Amino acid sequence: MSNNDTPAPASALPFSFGGFTIPAGCRRIFITAELEPSNHDPRIQPTGFPDIGPVLYPDPAETNGLICLIESEASMANWLEAVCFSNKYEGVLKETFNGLPYLKAEKGGELKTTSTLDGHRFASDFLAKCKAKFTGAEGAKEQSLAEYIKASLGMTDGKTMPIASVPNIFPLVLGLDTMSLIHGFQVSNEQITFVGLRLPRALSASVIGLGCQRISVPGVKFNAGQLESESGQAIFQKARITATKIEARFSIDVGLLTSLRLDAPGTNGTPGQHQAVRVQLLLAIALWKVAAFLDLLSVELSLRTECKLRLKRVIKKEKETVDGKETEKEIEVVVAPKAVVEGGLNPTSGNFLYATIAAESLVNSISAALPGTDEERKARSPRTLQFA
Repeated sequence: MSNNDTPAPASALPFSFGGFTIPAGCRRIFITAELEPSNHDPRIQPTGFPDIGPVLYPDPAETNGLICLIESEASMANWLEAVCFSNKYEGVLKETFNGLPYLKAEKGGELKTTSTLDGHRFASDFLAKCKAKFTGAEGAKEQSLAEYIKASLGMTDGKTMPIASVPNIFPLVLGLDTMSLIHGFQVSNEQITFVGLRLPRALSASVIGLGCQRISVPGVKFNAGQLESESGQAIFQKARITATKIEARFSIDVGLLTSLRLDAPGTNGTPGQHQAVRVQLLLAIALWKVAAFLDLLSVELSLRTECKLRLKRVIKKEKETVDGKETEKEIEVVVAPKAVVEGGLNPTSGNFLYATIAAESLVNSISAALPGTDEERKARSPRTLQFA
């Protein structure tokens, strides 16, 4: 077959998952969901530290009064990881992620950490020191994760890297800890000091309050009955807020994910045969994470003791006929999350059907993007490393 007869590589977009379509040319998906306190108490405990308090700032548009950060981007990244666990204490993923690569570190058969639990994910210094049998250009051999990364990227001294190797970091990470391509990473530790090995978050989120007011709630601590304590009682105040509106906001950087080289190029520099399905896998995981988080909010999610939120409800009136008479009844309806698809020729907006998307399985997408035998899938999900 000549080059002229070679079919064009498949494009990652348009792509549909769980009934949600990402059109060609899309650059970003922006999803919002209006929330409310699930206990009907308007007082909310936002994120913050005792000596600093909550973060409040004036709306630059001067339409929403004070804005308060209720849940930060860093904390939301942890929540969006947590929805993927079947065992959050051991970092074990749900069955829908079967075959998805991630790393587990053991010592003497005892679990030490996983890339799904560690704050630095696959770039963790603990994981970098661990060893396993990795297959590289010289075949399979026992080496540390750091040694494998440096060898794969041509970093002979651990500090410099050929410029041509920069795109190779992304398929490498895809095969080690796929979710790091969604939540971002920076490989900079004792073993690898090259700071250019990084990627910003492709999925970012936050929860904010609009039209907020500061309020102080009194508290008291008693030490009665503790014989060695002389503090007696301590009276203090707790910083809380009220908000006229609460929003959860999610941004999926489609442009970033579609720009990553996730497969070795084909002939004449064309995208590799797995490029499109690997981009689609990352997009599907990002959509699934948002949907699964919103599914938790359909009933109640406790961000903190005094910050229990759910999707906002409104009361609507419906007509019904009883014994030939038409009457009205009030029903409680959940305000549907909204999605705005930005970029391309046809930007769209509409409801985000989180329940449908969260019910979708990712197994077929993983198999298409990361082909292999059942044994190979089991060996990479997770790949077990050993502490020296």
